[in-house]
Amino acid sequence: MVSAAIWVLAAAALAFAIIHQISSTRPVGEGTLFREDAFTAAEIIVGSGSATDAVAHARNRLGVEAVSVVDQSGLVTASTSNTIAGLTVANPLLRFGIDGRRLAALAVSLEEPIEIDGVVEWPVGSVLYQVVSPLHGGEGSVLLHYDVAELLARRTRPGGLQPPTVELLTMSGVFAALGGVVLIGHSRAARRHREMVAESELLRAHSRELEQANTKLAAARREAERALSLAEEKMRIRSEFVLMINHELRTPLTSVVTGAELLRDETLEPEHLAEIIDSMVANGKRLNEIIDQILAVARIENRGFASDLATVSLEELCVAARIDDIEDTPDLDTVSVHTDVRTVGLLVASLADNARTHGASRVVTRCGPEPAIEPMLELGDRPPSAVFFTVTDDGPGIDLEFLPRAFEKFEKNSFSSGTGLGLYMVRLMVEALGGSVGVHTTAQGTTFQIALPAHVSDRRMETV
Repeated sequence: MVSAAIWVLAAAALAFAIIHQISSTRPVGEGTLFREDAFTAAEIIVGSGSATDAVAHARNRLGVEAVSVVDQSGLVTASTSNTIAGLTVANPLLRFGIDGRRLAALAVSLEEPIEIDGVVEWPVGSVLYQVVSPLHGGEGSVLLHYDVAELLARRTRPGGLQPPTVELLTMSGVFAALGGVVLIGHSRAARRHREMVAESELLRAHSRELEQANTKLAAARREAERALSLAEEKMRIRSEFVLMINHELRTPLTSVVTGAELLRDETLEPEHLAEIIDSMVANGKRLNEIIDQILAVARIENRGFASDLATVSLEELCVAARIDDIEDTPDLDTVSVHTDVRTVGLLVASLADNARTHGASRVVTRCGPEPAIEPMLELGDRPPSAVFFTVTDDGPGIDLEFLPRAFEKFEKNSFSSGTGLGLYMVRLMVEALGGSVGVHTTAQGTTFQIALPAHVSDRRMETV
């Protein structure tokens, strides 16, 4: 009886140790976390006289990204972020929670940025968990914003053996030792030892499987978030492209149609008739340019850039490209370039037209063997030995926030005209020629610089 009781105590201590260890390392459920945080925030807000102070206190207490108070109509009446205050919650699931006075939570991208203390902490498009829960004892609901990565960290409890687990395991060992002393026969003690080893291996195996499952789940979630972000970006670009094409094609087309209708009027003066015809021709050419530009980008992307390469001196290339300022150096004709002469001319002309389109009144082109600027942004690989073509204008400059996207497809400032394909085509053609394109911009003007691979002939070496 004594030995049986000792073994029962040992087994009980081991069981409690296992149960405690598993429960102490099991991840906390999202629902439990949301309910606890929402209850805490509701207590702070309902018990405070000032909603503005209450949301700040709740955010500091919970450590979440933002805390807001929403009335029954969905209007945010108080928030720790001044960019959220005054907005109306539009998400159907969150509105379902507000209208039904129940807990609702989902991960969704922000339609407005979250600004904390004057700094945008979370820009538009960031994916955050958003949770609404009714204010029990008060009117309206509380709205919480969670960072996904921090939410996962809060759900995971610390690993390793916990102190109570160590104490219980120690107690189990003591009882097992006492049972071994009391029991007669080494074989029975050895058998029990083997059983304990097998149980430990099984627990370790289960622990490894759980860790692998958690790792796969985290990877799947990150991949889903990345796919969602890419899908949203594609939808944005597609929508902007449709609006842009609608505007860019409709404006000259309307002018052509209106001019054609006016031509029916036989009472028009000859000078008015000439103006209408000139306008129709100009807008027709504009339509043709837009269509040619779109088709050219499609051809380059689908079939690559077709070039007609030839080796010419830098001086000949500058003349062929109709450069305004050709650097006057004694050995200019000893520097040669193996490139497509026609494409270089098109690149320079395209950058010059782009400058005039965006408000420049004076455009100067230049070429030479040395760079004219240190680019703020450069795409492509600048050759170790290069010649440089620059296009400088006196326009209003490029917005520095927009600059990183200036050479992307369909990207343009909202106030500017054009298809958003000009600089993208320049980038494709320059990279196809093995060079780079850079830009430096200020409020007084912008300079684009094209670098193409070059080499110095032996004639220059002989004259040194």
